[in-house]
Amino acid sequence: MESNKTKNKKATRILYIALAAVICVGAIVAAVVIANNNVTPDTGDGTVDDLPAGGNTDSDNTLPTFMAPAVGLVTKGHDMETLVYSNTTDDWRVHRGIDIVTAIGAEVMAAADGTITAIEEDPMYGTTVTITHKGGAVTRYCNLDASLPENVKVGATVKCGDCIGVVGESATIEIADDPHLHFEMTVDGKDVDPMEYISEKSQESSLSQDVSYEG
Repeated sequence: MESNKTKNKKATRILYIALAAVICVGAIVAAVVIANNNVTPDTGDGTVDDLPAGGNTDSDNTLPTFMAPAVGLVTKGHDMETLVYSNTTDDWRVHRGIDIVTAIGAEVMAAADGTITAIEEDPMYGTTVTITHKGGAVTRYCNLDASLPENVKVGATVKCGDCIGVVGESATIEIADDPHLHFEMTVDGKDVDPMEYISEKSQESSLSQDVSYEG
C-alpha cells in the first residue's frame, strides 16, 4: 500500500495540474473577450468603416437644389477663359459670375438654404452678401443696395427664396451697365458657372438670356 506521504505528493501534483488548467482556460477566455471588444462593427454590406464620422448617413457633401436669385435677363455669363468687355472700365476681363439685369429695388433671394458667412462693402462689387451652403458651395450676391433687411446678418441661417436684399448701384466695376445683380458661385473653392447649378425649372420661370451675348 502507498504511504500517506506518497498519496499526499500525488494529490498535490493533481491540484497543481488542475490549477494550471484553470489558469489557461481563464487566459483563453480573457483573450477572446478582448478580441471581440476590438472588432469594428460590420455595416452589413461586407465592409467596415463605411459610415461617416458620428454615424451620420445624411452626407453633408450633397449639393442643394439652387434657384435663380433674382428675376430678369442674363446679359453676361460666367467666363473664366474668354475675356468679356466691361462698359465701365472700357477693357476686356474675365467674368466670375453672371449678371441678371432687373430693376433697382428688385428683390434678391437666397439661391438655396445656407448660412450667411460674410457681409461686406467690396471695393469693386459693392454691397455683397455671401452664403455658405452644404456640399462645399458658396454663393455671392453683389451690387446690392446698402440697406439690407434687419435679419440679414453674419451667422444667420436662410432658406431658399428668403429675401436677403435688393438690387442697388453699389458695384463701381459695373456702374455703366444696366441695373443688375452680379451673382457668383464656387464649389469646393473653385469658380463655377451658376447657370449649371440653377435648376432648369427656376431658369425657365425666372430667367431669360440675352441671345446677343456670346460667352
